Amino acid sequence: MSNNYNDSQNRLTKESIFTALMILMEQKHFKDISITEITKKAGVSRMAFYRNYHIKEDILTVYMDEIFQEFSQKVLHHDPLAIYENLYAYFSSFRKHKTLISNLIHSDLMTMLFERCIEYFNTLSQAIPCNTSYSAEEQHFWIQYIVGGLFNILLEWAKTGMQQSDDYMAKMASAFIKKC
Repeated sequence: MSNNYNDSQNRLTKESIFTALMILMEQKHFKDISITEITKKAGVSRMAFYRNYHIKEDILTVYMDEIFQEFSQKVLHHDPLAIYENLYAYFSSFRKHKTLISNLIHSDLMTMLFERCIEYFNTLSQAIPCNTSYSAEEQHFWIQYIVGGLFNILLEWAKTGMQQSDDYMAKMASAFIKKC
């Protein structure tokens, strides 16, 4: 019973810290935010922060990992080769986290997201059967190619306020990929 309570408290602490960081990032650049500011805004102790994270960048990394785990589950839940459905999951996952994406852009931290994209797409590529046989080297470059394109589309879409629907973005990106 106490384990469930601790897990619940831990989750609440992490959510409070993440929310506090998002609020602070809307006001100032990430590098100018201190852990003290984050914990004060979140209403948690520094000890609670350090129980969950080593550095403030870990807040973002853990949250991005959760986004990609959710996305990966969607991809693996249906036909992993269904390009439109997977791209729809990609765009809808990021739309739900529009504030994070906007804050990453404003704090020049999109490289963090790009690195997570590469990592998760590499992991997904191991779990998804492919119609084309690639050598390890070709697989590496194919992932770079796909992630680079999708990431840059995401970046431009976010910079313009994600005005286009998830459906529109998935259809457009699908058409691009099918032309390859």
